[in-house]
Amino acid sequence: RVGVYLRPYKLKVVGTVSFAVLSLAAGFLYPKLTSIIIDEIIKKNRSEILVPAALGLIGAFLLREIFNSVRIRINNRLEQDVIYDMRREIYGRLQRLPVSWFDQRATGDLMTRIIEDVNNVERLLIDGVEQGTVAVLSIATALVLMLQASGKLTLVALIPVPFLIGGALWYTLTAHRRYRIQRESSSAMNALLMDNLQGIRQIKAFSRQSHEDSRFAQRADELRSGTLVVMRVWATYGPAMQFFGALGVGLVLWFGAAQVLQDKMKIGQLIAFMFYASMFFYEPIGRLHGLNQMLQSARAAAARVFDILDTGEE
Repeated sequence: RVGVYLRPYKLKVVGTVSFAVLSLAAGFLYPKLTSIIIDEIIKKNRSEILVPAALGLIGAFLLREIFNSVRIRINNRLEQDVIYDMRREIYGRLQRLPVSWFDQRATGDLMTRIIEDVNNVERLLIDGVEQGTVAVLSIATALVLMLQASGKLTLVALIPVPFLIGGALWYTLTAHRRYRIQRESSSAMNALLMDNLQGIRQIKAFSRQSHEDSRFAQRADELRSGTLVVMRVWATYGPAMQFFGALGVGLVLWFGAAQVLQDKMKIGQLIAFMFYASMFFYEPIGRLHGLNQMLQSARAAAARVFDILDTGEE
């Protein structure tokens, strides 16, 4: 349902993904050139090609950042356009809802939906499409290059993958309720704050400061508790996934070093394989785990946004 907001901006979507892919492609030159410098130039003492190889390495980094800069510019414009459209549509729907609908909802809650919840949904929509696409392409390309370099070493690198997939499934199946409670607690606190600020004269006139302070403290504590639950789970899940990624790199180094000692692999090839595994395989997997966290937060926010859009007009 959220994807429809990208339809008017197809060229910008294609542009931001394309430049992200070009930046990724330039980055893939780094391991290959490093392997050439070590195995072909240093070990064989071919100093005549050192300058071209080094310039090629610097050029690859330069191209990567140029493409990345263009991607960021397009992405920022796309992001703001989508936020603008979503907020306009939600506000337009609010204008056409029955007055009785507003009697059951606090102003602060509606403001939270239009400002905070829309931001959460948009963040997944823009960053999720771009980063998710690039991460999947990076993993697939790295896997092909790793297989070309060494099939046995690739199998070793894949050992932690079942644990990474299992962790992602567990987090996905259990996270929605935690994020929903957090979003609702934030909305309740903002609603109370809005009402109290609007009625500050009445609160002072009837000496209700202590009572309202206690009510706000309760709402703030509920938000704190809900947020801490989310953070506590992520504090275990995130490092655990990072560990399995690091475990894969450690296993690759272990078995790869044995291959080098047995003269079955060159040092430069092992270093290039390490770069492929760490930078272009495990790191994108870690990025997908981060996107999964963003997805669960956006799901809770989207439910609150579409609650407004799905309400029948007057």
